[in-house]
Amino acid sequence: MPEIIQPQRGGINRAMFWAPVHTTFEITLLVALWLAWSATAVRPWIIAALAVHVATRVWSFAYFIPLAIKFQNVDAASQPSEEKKHQWVKLSRWRVLLGCAVLLMLATAIVNTAG
Repeated sequence: MPEIIQPQRGGINRAMFWAPVHTTFEITLLVALWLAWSATAVRPWIIAALAVHVATRVWSFAYFIPLAIKFQNVDAASQPSEEKKHQWVKLSRWRVLLGCAVLLMLATAIVNTAG
């Protein structure tokens, strides 16, 4: 069922969602770092969150996005192997965990601003 992620076949265009979401999040992280730079208890948490987010994005651009584009652009006759699809999904779970780690770091930064 690859047509669900194939805009040319009536599916969704993931770039229309993910590009603005990631851009907004990354700008917000940089602004947070800039605004909190003088708060020594907060700065390391925001830097750590930014570092983990950047590492996750590098991994995404190196592995996930190229494969997602490949999955998106294939027809039914040239589908990637089931193993490759399952590997992609399995590794994607780590991205979710890394995203949760970023949010926990930012939450810790917020808690440290109150303390």
